[in-house]
Amino acid sequence: MSIGALIGVFIGAALINNFVLSNFLGICPFLGVSRKIDMAFGMGCAVTFVMTVSGVVTWLIVHAILTPIGAAIGNPEALYFLKYAAFIMVIASMVQLVEMYLRKFFPSLYTAFGVFLPLITTNCAILGACLLIDMKPEYANLLNATVFAFAGGVGFMLAITIMAGIREHIRFSDVPRCLQGAGITLLTAAILALAFMGFTGMGK
Repeated sequence: MSIGALIGVFIGAALINNFVLSNFLGICPFLGVSRKIDMAFGMGCAVTFVMTVSGVVTWLIVHAILTPIGAAIGNPEALYFLKYAAFIMVIASMVQLVEMYLRKFFPSLYTAFGVFLPLITTNCAILGACLLIDMKPEYANLLNATVFAFAGGVGFMLAITIMAGIREHIRFSDVPRCLQGAGITLLTAAILALAFMGFTGMGK
């Protein structure tokens, strides 16, 4: 696989097909933790780590365990019904690692995240990345799958950090009463999604 193709995979996952702003996955932490830049960046780093490691581990589970065992019993896809359970268990394990690390070394950040940190387990962006790696033939290669998963996490981090920066400025803006709170947040997210649509031309 050439470097140019890998760069294409990275740009495609991080910008053109951004999980949050193009596929609308991971909206809960995107809206819930994007009040401050430092919190948003920390959440983005946590999601990037979990998404990358989960993508690699689930790829290995499917290609190095389930498929060979299935082939040995006569059907390579015989054990594919276990994939979803395996994906969720891997994601939950990675989230536990992040949670223990933050609790020990960054207790203030751990407290600030609150319920949104364990909710990474149910972050549909991470599960979506694992499923896309499994379904699309272009990610049958481990290197491609790794770059895709990492880029998906970077795209999430980019989206949530930009959103946090905008929301910090909005706090000091004269927002009409009818749009204050959730209204201006959702409107900002919609405009940001429209802005990211401009990256689609990079794939042509």
